[in-house]
Amino acid sequence: MNGIAPNNPGSIISMGASCFVSYADEATVLKGYEIWVNGRRKSYYERDCEDALSREEVVYRHLGQHPQILRCFGREEVAPGIHSLRLELAPLGNVRQYIRQHSESHVPMRTRLQMCVDISGGLSYIHSKKIQHCDLSCRNFLLFPKLRVKIGDFGGAMIEGHNFRPNVCEESHYELPCRGRKFNERPPIKRELFALGCAIYEVVAWKKPFGELEDEEVEARYDREEFPSLLGIKASHVIWNCWNERYDSAEQVMDALMECMSKKYSENT
Repeated sequence: MNGIAPNNPGSIISMGASCFVSYADEATVLKGYEIWVNGRRKSYYERDCEDALSREEVVYRHLGQHPQILRCFGREEVAPGIHSLRLELAPLGNVRQYIRQHSESHVPMRTRLQMCVDISGGLSYIHSKKIQHCDLSCRNFLLFPKLRVKIGDFGGAMIEGHNFRPNVCEESHYELPCRGRKFNERPPIKRELFALGCAIYEVVAWKKPFGELEDEEVEARYDREEFPSLLGIKASHVIWNCWNERYDSAEQVMDALMECMSKKYSENT
């Protein structure tokens, strides 16, 4: 189980700014700010995130079930007044972890393109439900057998018509430059599709965009319209169109990727 902690209840799989993800059983994990096992608190954050967990549960409930969306089994009380979300266990960890732990030759190009189709298809579904993810990244894409991908981590997501307060934005390596607009005036769909292009690059090139650079340098380069080289990169036109705001929907991206998949790539490319 690459990227997953030992199979003991309460074992920490990952840590975010306000929550742990810990092993619960063979099928699920718990996401919360305190870890309790057999009535004892094992780990905790100083600040609670009950509101954030409630918000994320609302988003998952609004989404319902979809093959490319991580399953949520609801919010449950792990100790008096303390709640966690019970989520589907991703046995292969997240996409970014997997890329770091496996050589490029380990995964055929057709498989990588299918991963990108999964991501774009999941995002298309998210948008069809009038939801903006707000934090698309390969660290929030979860891997399952045969390297199928599901999108997770909806803690900062926005639902049209709900009065959620914006509280996250994309990481610097995935963030749409302003291009003469004010930061908050960038179209949400273009933000998401730019980030999608970065995710496609990370999967196809098998490395994070400008992963060797600090956040400030990445932001400066993006502001100068300097992006990672696409020379020799499969689906480069799809990535370029995402970065240059040429697409209007994730469905268009998915269709373009499926067209790429229809071409004959050898298992060694």
